[in-house]
Amino acid sequence: MRRVQVLLPALLSVLITGQCPADTVGRDSDAAASAKVDALFARFTRGVQPGAGVLVVENGRIVHEATYGYADLERRIPLSVDATFRLDSVSKQFTAMAIMLLKEEGRLAYDDPISKYLPELSVYPGVTIRNLLTHTGGLPDYYDEIVKTNSWPSNADARVLLGQMAKPEFAPGSRYEYSNAGYDMLGEVVASASGMRFKDFVEQRVFAPLGMTHSLIHDTTRPTVPRRVLGYDKDGKGFKLDDEHPLNGIIGAGGVFTTLDDLYLWDQALYGEKLVKHATLDEAFTGNVLNDGKRTDYGFGWRISEYHHTRRISHGGSWVGFRSHIARHPDIGLTIVILANRGDVEPDRYVDRITDIYMAR
Repeated sequence: MRRVQVLLPALLSVLITGQCPADTVGRDSDAAASAKVDALFARFTRGVQPGAGVLVVENGRIVHEATYGYADLERRIPLSVDATFRLDSVSKQFTAMAIMLLKEEGRLAYDDPISKYLPELSVYPGVTIRNLLTHTGGLPDYYDEIVKTNSWPSNADARVLLGQMAKPEFAPGSRYEYSNAGYDMLGEVVASASGMRFKDFVEQRVFAPLGMTHSLIHDTTRPTVPRRVLGYDKDGKGFKLDDEHPLNGIIGAGGVFTTLDDLYLWDQALYGEKLVKHATLDEAFTGNVLNDGKRTDYGFGWRISEYHHTRRISHGGSWVGFRSHIARHPDIGLTIVILANRGDVEPDRYVDRITDIYMAR
């Protein structure tokens, strides 16, 4: 385990003035709060087992950043704060950001039919980009079918198969139903509207401007992932590798690999206008309205809720041997990220317990 040291300025102040900073009086210090977080993950440090990375950001400061357990059991490589994790469905917020960038540039509109960009999907009349962003499009799940057709299918293969299936699950906008297929097709929309590969667009237009130099999208080109973390599942009293899957080349719903430090940069960018305007972000952070006027708890790549009467914007992910979660409380400047490389972890429960620690300070 390694923790970023964030206490030096405060300790210097104590040594020079003999007084504690006013904002630490009557509350846990950073060190005390970190110790409580360490205790939550202590079991991952016993022996050689997969574990998790944890990031806590408070008012722009990293107040806790640590890892627990191993990135690679076979080679006995411990997790580190610069290790690169698979994000699973937390990737969806980056896909949504790509769409938002193109919308601000006038290269697409949220209410455009997807058939404008993907003619093969004209068999799904009325489905718009907004529907795909908000999981209200009704595209069928093709995952079970596509693994029968190709050993390493691509988004293009998925698009063709969806066109052949031509079986909408429900009328667009009539209900919310979580859809990986919809976000995979958003990746195809980005490629069509931008004239660039989806992977290249996100890496050049999202990651690069924010300095997220350790982030990439893993598609059918199977790029090298530096300091890659491997995923595992429980197997009796031990663990078995669960990292590769025939669908790993399909991106949009997933596919992003990143580090804790890069997610800090991402979180901070969402407070400003480094990528898109505040009004665009506000819409992404607002639940969608269905045809009948009911509001859902999902915006554009983010789930909208409350925790302890505080607005929470969050998303989780689960794929092969990885589990991930990011929870932002922008009104109080608190963000918690958990990236785990073991399938027996429920990150949202850890997020709640960590949130309790820092909200009680």
